[in-house]
Amino acid sequence: MKQSDLDPKELPVSTLAYIGDAVMELFFRVEFLSSRRVSAIHEKVKENTSKHGQARLLDTVWEILSDEEKGIVKRGMNSKTAKKHGNDLLYRKSTGLETLIGYLYLKGDLRRIEELLTPR
Repeated sequence: MKQSDLDPKELPVSTLAYIGDAVMELFFRVEFLSSRRVSAIHEKVKENTSKHGQARLLDTVWEILSDEEKGIVKRGMNSKTAKKHGNDLLYRKSTGLETLIGYLYLKGDLRRIEELLTPR
């Protein structure tokens, strides 16, 4: 199925977050290829894709998100998926960011994903 066949607004948060998690994992694996050693790449990727790293990244980019993007993040943060770990704010922020990245990917906005995930 092609990305253009889907309306990401109609997909459940759990699906968007699942896709977003995979996109972020691949993005950071490629981003840190210059480390050469798989173990070094893995450590850097883990740093950025953990709930701590994703929550920190969301805090960093929050001010440059559009109102639509903030709405998608909030949808992710307030979902059952995000709340399955209780009221863990880091996990909720992480799920919100993954939801946004999944949404942008399925929308085909790879440029925006790169803009948001590129280290500042």
